[in-house]
Amino acid sequence: MNFLEYKKYFFINVSALWSLIVVYSIIIYSKTDYPPPAPNDFIAIGGVEIFVMILSIIILLWLFVFTILEILIRKYLIEKKFPNFKLNLKIKIPKLIVAIYNVIFSIGFSLACVLFLMALFSLFIATIMWIVKLF
Repeated sequence: MNFLEYKKYFFINVSALWSLIVVYSIIIYSKTDYPPPAPNDFIAIGGVEIFVMILSIIILLWLFVFTILEILIRKYLIEKKFPNFKLNLKIKIPKLIVAIYNVIFSIGFSLACVLFLMALFSLFIATIMWIVKLF
């Protein structure tokens, strides 16, 4: 499968956009100075942002699962059961908009892949730590 064919899948576009949002929020969070927490604070200031970032990474993992399901459904269900079903939309889009979209998609998809691998590695480490703690 050609790399350029991936742009036609909805969840890959959503994951590319979502990864840009996650990286932007991480950059904003890293530049923000929070005061040290008081001893009687239940939740430290900045703890909510970390929770949102972890939740964003989990959402990115699910977007990749949905992407795989979308590819499998299109390849094996729709193309096999409905071989004559073709959706041809010919819309004239200016080349400048297509070029901007290609750059944003490439950056977002690359970041999504890196964040996905980091999330998988973190999940693997957390699972190993959980198993070791059980025994």
